[in-house]
Amino acid sequence: MLRGIYSQLNNFSKFILLITLVFSFLLFSLLLGILVLVPFYGTGIISILASPNYSEPAVITAMKVMQILNMVGGLLLPAIVYLWLCSPKEKKYSGLLKSVSPIAVFLTFILIVLIQPIIGWASELNSHLVLPKFLAFIEEWMKSKEEIGAQVTEAFLSSTSVNSLLINILMVAILPAFAEEILFRGALAGLFKAWTKNVHLAVFLSAFIFAAIHMQFYGFLPRFLLGTALGYLYFWSGSLWLPIVAHFTNNFLSVIVEFLFRKGMIQTNAENFGVDNATWLIVISIIGVTGILFSIYNLTSRQNKEG
Repeated sequence: MLRGIYSQLNNFSKFILLITLVFSFLLFSLLLGILVLVPFYGTGIISILASPNYSEPAVITAMKVMQILNMVGGLLLPAIVYLWLCSPKEKKYSGLLKSVSPIAVFLTFILIVLIQPIIGWASELNSHLVLPKFLAFIEEWMKSKEEIGAQVTEAFLSSTSVNSLLINILMVAILPAFAEEILFRGALAGLFKAWTKNVHLAVFLSAFIFAAIHMQFYGFLPRFLLGTALGYLYFWSGSLWLPIVAHFTNNFLSVIVEFLFRKGMIQTNAENFGVDNATWLIVISIIGVTGILFSIYNLTSRQNKEG
């Protein structure tokens, strides 16, 4: 019906359309979430969400409902609508239709495991960020955002029940893997590639926005590095399944590590997982990640030629 109706728009107009869709759907999902929660929390739900008490289980449940609705309604749906409206009718969007080999999926899983020391090292470097004195107000704002993000993460991952674990896997690993990869790689990186005619620029621009939109600036560098790897996985394979698997694995590891830590089964929590200043470990991580990326590139390139 409306499929491909905006496929002839110039790239700048498509970019504006994508931004408009995302903000519109985010607003819609916010309003929907409030309507869903009003029967359970009353009309005070807005003030509850505006100034949440992170020690109150009922408040955390409401926040999780909002998080899930925002992920689906505010990120996944606008990305799907954008691709539907802007992909040419005669050409099916292959991001989710193109399959990848089990070997490539396995290598992607190993890649995310091996990259953890690099991510931890980048996070450590990022934590020492200091802005000039005349930008002190911005630094304070960034720190406040970081504190809020840490409080929300703590509240979401604090429970040690199996039900909470399953909900967290859905909310933190499964939904973001699909929603963010379809939006940032499938829609945004694809648009930047068509706009700039340069794969590398498309990867870096989409990774920059991916890292910045989380509004946790002391985690910007590790997210940017991860987003860069996800972008190349997408363009090399021509499929969204590799970055989805990588994104899921990265977030799933965080959820499981935090759960095991809080159960007293391991000594390292999710925040410190992979963080090690040992030079030898970082060097091994860099060598391993480079080798895996090279293997995935060769494998997907060969499959694309054969296909």
